[in-house]
Amino acid sequence: MHNKILLNNWTATIIYTIFIILWFAFYFTALDKTDWWIENILVFIFAALLIFGRNKFQFSTTALIFIFLFSVLHIYGAKSVYTKNELGFLLQNIFTLSRNPYDRIVHFSFGFLLLFPFVEFLQTKLTNSKNFILLFANMTIFCFASAFELIEWGVAAFTNSETGETYVATQGDVWDAQKDIILAVLGAFIVTVYLKISKSKLAV
Repeated sequence: MHNKILLNNWTATIIYTIFIILWFAFYFTALDKTDWWIENILVFIFAALLIFGRNKFQFSTTALIFIFLFSVLHIYGAKSVYTKNELGFLLQNIFTLSRNPYDRIVHFSFGFLLLFPFVEFLQTKLTNSKNFILLFANMTIFCFASAFELIEWGVAAFTNSETGETYVATQGDVWDAQKDIILAVLGAFIVTVYLKISKSKLAV
C-alpha cells in the first residue's frame, strides 16, 4: 500500500511538472495575453484545489492523466485563442469545415476526459448506487458546461467587444453555446456507456 501511494505521488509530481513546463511555454507564445489570463483563471482555481486538497483526496493515476490531457488541450487552445488554433486550422482544411473546430474538440473532451475523475471522486463521497453516481457525474458535467457558457457570456458583456469575441469564440454561430454544452454531455455519455459495459478496472 505504501509503495502504491509513493508511486502515485511520483506520477503526480511528474504530471504537474510537465504541465507547468507546458503552461510557461504556451504562455510565452500566446497570441493574446489578455485572453490567456482570462482563459486560465479556472485553471488556477482547479490546480489550487488539486494541490491543497491532496491530503484529503488523491486521484488515481488514470484520473490524473485524464485531467492532465484535458488541461493541456485547454491551455494549447488558449495559446492561440482557440479560433486561431493551428491544429484546428489543419482539421478545418483536411475536412473542409466552415470553422476552426478546436473549441468543439475541447468542449467534447471536457465530458469525455473528466467524467471518470468526477466518478472517482464521487465514489469516495457518496454511498449511493453506482448508477446514481454515474447519473450525478453526468449532471455535474452538464452543470459545469452550462456554467462555463454563462461565464463566457459574462466576459463578453463586461469586456470590450474584441476581447469578448475572442474569448467566446462563436465564429458567427448563434447556437455555439448550445452546441458546446451538447458536445460535453455527449463526451460524458460515451464514457458512461463504456464504464457500464466494460469489465476492466475502469468499470464502476
